[in-house]
Amino acid sequence: MKPYTVTVAWRFFSLQGPSLSTIPSTIFEQQPWRELMPLQWYCAAEAFFFFFLLWYKQHLQREAKHPPLQSKEERTALAQKVLSAIHDPQKFLSGWFRGGKIEDRGRADLREFLGWVFWEGRVTEEDEEELQELARKVEQMIAPHEVKEGRGTARGLRLTLDPVEMEWRSLAWYAFIMFLDTMSHLRLLWYGFKYIYTPATSFKIFPPRPLAAPTATARSPAKGLSYWLRPHTATTRLPVLFLHGIGVGLHPNVQYLHDLDSALNKSSAEDDKVGILVLEILPVSCRLTRSVLARAEFLEQVTQILDHHSWERVVLVSHSYGSVLSTHILTDSTLAARVASTLMIDPVSILLHMPDVAYNFVVRRPRHANEWQLWYFGSRDPGVAHTLSRHFFWSQNILWRERIVELIHGGMRLTASLASQDLIVDTEAVGQYLMGNEVPDPVVVQDATNEKHVRLERSKKQGGREKGVNRVDDWKKRPWTGQKGLEVLWCDGLDHGDVFDEKVTRKRLVYVIVEYSKNDF
Repeated sequence: MKPYTVTVAWRFFSLQGPSLSTIPSTIFEQQPWRELMPLQWYCAAEAFFFFFLLWYKQHLQREAKHPPLQSKEERTALAQKVLSAIHDPQKFLSGWFRGGKIEDRGRADLREFLGWVFWEGRVTEEDEEELQELARKVEQMIAPHEVKEGRGTARGLRLTLDPVEMEWRSLAWYAFIMFLDTMSHLRLLWYGFKYIYTPATSFKIFPPRPLAAPTATARSPAKGLSYWLRPHTATTRLPVLFLHGIGVGLHPNVQYLHDLDSALNKSSAEDDKVGILVLEILPVSCRLTRSVLARAEFLEQVTQILDHHSWERVVLVSHSYGSVLSTHILTDSTLAARVASTLMIDPVSILLHMPDVAYNFVVRRPRHANEWQLWYFGSRDPGVAHTLSRHFFWSQNILWRERIVELIHGGMRLTASLASQDLIVDTEAVGQYLMGNEVPDPVVVQDATNEKHVRLERSKKQGGREKGVNRVDDWKKRPWTGQKGLEVLWCDGLDHGDVFDEKVTRKRLVYVIVEYSKNDF
């Protein structure tokens, strides 16, 4: 068999090749389609898919559908909260300007950045005076350094306005995702979970999900959310709502969910089983599908699901990006009232006004193996990139400590599980912020390869430290009791998501949920 495929492809794309009118006859004369080998068919399919993704990348560049603008009073309150948390404005702005120095950015760049932060890029003529006043305040904060007129060379991060940056994926990769999805599906069925489907996540998706509809036991009451369910029959314990993070779907969480189900229900009678509801967030699961739900839609559909199963009170568990969705729940007064306790694993929504999460996830150039894994399989995945670039509105997604304290005073218990070697989040700073009320400063640093990344350092101006919290970070060593309102599980030596990999670390998370499920009936 002669390598006609290579010859034809070369002639097709070569500037010296034949005209379009001669290509069909050239192909069929030299190599009839019926004689193509399977490998040649596969190469042809990959080529077509490559061109599809080129179109898809342009398709993703469409403007974001922004939520309604905040009122002037709300913007003023938000600006005061953010500005009061900045101890070193130069370091803060350097992080948001991709490590650029103060002399590298101009007044127009600063106004453009502030226009994104507080107006999401929708500044009108009526807002110009307010924007100018805000810019003046920032310039006063960085005095005696002066901001030059016009534009500089430093470009600010504006996630919902910047281009969507994605990398090519092969059909082989999506075949692998399909395999993982199928295996996870079978394992969850084997472990006794029921699948509740919706056409939006069973048919209008790539790669296909051949087991979704045939194995489903019911149709979801929410049109945009499918989920896995362990029915709830207990009357003295609370059910669990689980929100997963960015990655390959539920595959990394299946064993944890099984461990949790076993710990809650293995020795329980049929009329005393604790329910577990696991939402599928497929736009951040390496799939080509519909966009992630907007905050209002998500809250509405979660409410529909909880009402459908008559779950009045739940224990909320989230991992990584799931903490953004849990923040939507906790900042909604109606749904927050239905959350008795919360476990946030590797949360990204705390201290989100600092630039480290955005910089390290979107801007940082990968060098090490875990950074390449995060970059290619995380931030550059088409669905993930589109979610972060067109549906990630920071003012909606941030969970302020003030809100956590408010919820705790209302009776909620909250635990944050933090990994000491987290690649995305500066967990030292998050832990200190939660337990000591100390707001850090972002610092752009260079590693041994001269590549930049952002980390958070404790400010010299210690703010509002609470009684009983000292400077030696004793909160890392405190045993978890489940009785206090706010606690931290410190996972020494672990990276983002590693807590699910080992039985010992999974057991700690399971224990928290078992205790939270008991509530205070």
